[in-house]
Amino acid sequence: MKFLCLHGMGANSDVYEIQMASIRAKLDSAHEFFFVDGPIECDPAEGVDRVSSGPFLCYYDKPVQERLQRAFDLLDDVIREDGPFDGIFGFSQGGALAASFLLHHREMHPHDPEPFQLAIFMGATLPFDPQSQTRANQYVTSISPQNGAVSVRDWNSEDLVEPLPINGLIAPPAPGDGILRLYHPEREAARITIPTVHIMGTQDPFYPQSVVLSQLCSGHVDVVEHQEGHILPRNYSFTRQVAVSIEQCIQRALFKC
Repeated sequence: MKFLCLHGMGANSDVYEIQMASIRAKLDSAHEFFFVDGPIECDPAEGVDRVSSGPFLCYYDKPVQERLQRAFDLLDDVIREDGPFDGIFGFSQGGALAASFLLHHREMHPHDPEPFQLAIFMGATLPFDPQSQTRANQYVTSISPQNGAVSVRDWNSEDLVEPLPINGLIAPPAPGDGILRLYHPEREAARITIPTVHIMGTQDPFYPQSVVLSQLCSGHVDVVEHQEGHILPRNYSFTRQVAVSIEQCIQRALFKC
């Protein structure tokens, strides 16, 4: 199978290749992985500058429609020029972008085939809804800066999004920017229908977002947890468990089970 791979915010394709190396070593060697860099330079994520000299990149530096659409256009270009791809892998922001892309495609093209047969989310944050500003169903998904907890409530005109990385902002919003909302399964009918694997660390500040993302998926969902933070552990038992889950997900995608 051929997979499109999206790195985290403040990283790059080389970093994601390093992160995934121990897992890939336990997967079928016939699989092909195609890593795509984000288009926007930013500061490195914590610890990333110890394994890469940069540049450090992201797919969007603030969750506004123009930035997210640019990221969607990048994926469309890559799929057209280097695809097709059987599945998509995404770490952190890369996972959120993959989920946004899948949910948006499902809503805009409900009768078309899915762009991927399976998705692997690694430490993924919640996806943004590119149509937030035009929805009749107005709500706010909030992320606690203290513990990362996710909550949802009705929107009101006094709501403001704090310009924090946990809210998807590493660039300050400009006057007039419409900050996109995060999808939440309690308020959305849209779902990711293909088989998915969700890899998440219980000590990761983004762990609550990864859990809620798994609830936005209605295909077969497999969750693999580890006891560390916003990383992919490299020990044998964990990487073996992840590799088995991914290969099982591939079989489900192939045989539609």
